[in-house]
Amino acid sequence: MRSNKIPDRNFILKQLYRGVVNLTFTKANGESRTMNATLATQLIESNQLKESSPNPPNNDDLVVCWDVEEKGWRSFKVSTITEYKG
Repeated sequence: MRSNKIPDRNFILKQLYRGVVNLTFTKANGESRTMNATLATQLIESNQLKESSPNPPNNDDLVVCWDVEEKGWRSFKVSTITEYKG
């Protein structure tokens, strides 16, 4: 169940651009996943940088981010976050 302490998408995006965010969410298959995510360009491998924001402005639930441990682009839905440590 989602806690009231989970911030909204805009706040999460701002935090991701500042550094690493640790969050736990429920994947589409029902599994729980913990990820250290970022959108800070200095923390993303240079050959993986995107020219524009990977986050569509018209989707209030989806966040695309860089997984610093898996070294790849991943996504999650804000509505599935169960724990957030910005």
